[in-house]
Amino acid sequence: MTSVLEHDTSEQFSQATPPVRETAPAPAGNGGDRRTLRSRMPALRTFLATVVLLAGAAAGGTYVVNHRLAEAAYVSLDDAVLTADALPVGSTGAGVVTEVLVTEQARVAAGQELARVRLAEDPTRTTRGAQTETLRAPMPGTVSRIDIAVGGVMGAGEPIVTMYDHTKLSFEAKATEEQLRDLRLGMVARITGPGLGRPVSATLDHVKPRVGADPLLDAPLTEEQQVAHERLTVVLVPSTTDVDAVSALVPGLRYAVQVDTKTAVGRTPAVNSAG
Repeated sequence: MTSVLEHDTSEQFSQATPPVRETAPAPAGNGGDRRTLRSRMPALRTFLATVVLLAGAAAGGTYVVNHRLAEAAYVSLDDAVLTADALPVGSTGAGVVTEVLVTEQARVAAGQELARVRLAEDPTRTTRGAQTETLRAPMPGTVSRIDIAVGGVMGAGEPIVTMYDHTKLSFEAKATEEQLRDLRLGMVARITGPGLGRPVSATLDHVKPRVGADPLLDAPLTEEQQVAHERLTVVLVPSTTDVDAVSALVPGLRYAVQVDTKTAVGRTPAVNSAG
């Protein structure tokens, strides 16, 4: 038999406690995971973009540093001129050029005939009448210039044909004393320009000294004159492996030079040879 007190307590407990609802089981599959992944995508995209930007900045900074270091390792000398020592060939006496047997830029062997001249009569000679003299190449080389054409009159010793040794060409470039402080004799240079299918290498051989008095010493110098006055001539000799490539070039052409200052470290400073 249930008492009144127990009945009231049971009724109050049933009213105070809400009925428990059964929760339906989560549907099978990964729908929940997909919703979670979609909710995280914006943050993931932001993270990846940040990583890409940081990587790009690091790569760009490395490139700039390497580029600046590479620039610092080279001294650029513009307008280097290909030069050759001239070898003039002339007659022993005055006369008239009757034949020219070579053309400009022709390769000649030692002893090859270059021209013929008819010498003027010389009362001091024992033989009388016109005489013909044949001019020959004193050495192997290349004809750079025909100084007197057929029919031209020349004096004794006056050049009729000018030659040069194409195996002994060099590059001459202007450099300031500030640039010379970074250069050493024996440094290797990279040369590019017309007629070269690839860069050739050359060695810094010497620096030409200033010769004679400076005509502008007592005169006020313009900025352009001051720059020209400060510059000295750097002579670069092609490497033995590139002599053939350089020998095919024409003296007088201009080239760009980059001297690698990482080579010949500790050698004699080039500025010391300037005098």
